[in-house]
Amino acid sequence: MKINIKDVANKAGVSTATVSRVLGDFPGVRDKTRKKVLKAVSELNYEVNAVARNLRQKKTNSIGIIVGNVLSQFYSVIAKSVEDTNNKFGYNTILCNGDENPEKELEYLKVLKSNRVDGIILTPTGKNSEYVQHLIDSRTKMVLLDRLIEGVDCDAVLVDNTNGAYKAVKYLIDQGYRKIGIVDAYLDRTTGAERLKGYLQAIEEAGIAKDDSLIKIGNFKKESGKRLTRELLKQSNRPEAIFTTNIDMSMGALIAIKEMGLTIPDDIGIVCFDDSDWASILDPPITVIRQPVYQLGSIAAELLIKKIENNKNSLNQMPSIVTLNTELIIRESTKKKM
Repeated sequence: MKINIKDVANKAGVSTATVSRVLGDFPGVRDKTRKKVLKAVSELNYEVNAVARNLRQKKTNSIGIIVGNVLSQFYSVIAKSVEDTNNKFGYNTILCNGDENPEKELEYLKVLKSNRVDGIILTPTGKNSEYVQHLIDSRTKMVLLDRLIEGVDCDAVLVDNTNGAYKAVKYLIDQGYRKIGIVDAYLDRTTGAERLKGYLQAIEEAGIAKDDSLIKIGNFKKESGKRLTRELLKQSNRPEAIFTTNIDMSMGALIAIKEMGLTIPDDIGIVCFDDSDWASILDPPITVIRQPVYQLGSIAAELLIKKIENNKNSLNQMPSIVTLNTELIIRESTKKKM
């Protein structure tokens, strides 16, 4: 015979309402009564209906995260750090692969809302600003990760992309390189736009004229990095060095350089935005801009959980924007040019 809440109430000598309050962990129940109910639950092997309890509490203990590309090392580390942090605080994680596709992103946002997640961490494409604002206005707890959305006030955890790119290109200039190409992506998203901004700041500061033929824009994927690097290296105005703006495009660029029979740094110098285990063990090791990827995810999760636990949202208050610093890691993929 299936045990129900009435059986628990009879066993404990209390009302069903009191049992519900104990199981829902509501305040105002005396310790003696709470112990009697929990003892009855244990003795009767009563299984709490988690769905019904969550509906009563209006809480599912789940957090959704939408990333740009689940196959990317950057986003896999982000997902891991978010999951680790969520687990520490007793939350489950629902991972969605937006794939840098605005339509998929919108669909996942709707799915997460319909599943009543307690909050959402979003790496946005920037194309669903109206719906994201609707979620915020309807008191959905949300934190943006790695990128902002123009016109949307929302808590966010970012890195200083402009300064990171500036440091990378300035290092190349300090090594004597003057003709520097950039392999970038998604100028309609803050990461791509800010990294291009840092590149342009560095060359302008050095008195180097902007050359549009050295600026290649694609998407943050390996094949795009490979294709754009080949374009740079095949043109008559070939760069002396290349700055690639994410880890996947960097891998594509290195493949293109190898396939074209060129050597680093003798034929072409390179600095990559973001670090990887393989960057330090290649021959030669690759100079990179290291960003604190794991911390990006963990801080975003902690910020969101704090909003959930304190029942705070972005209405009528300034958003909290956390910006993390990057670090230039100098290796051997450039050489001093005389």
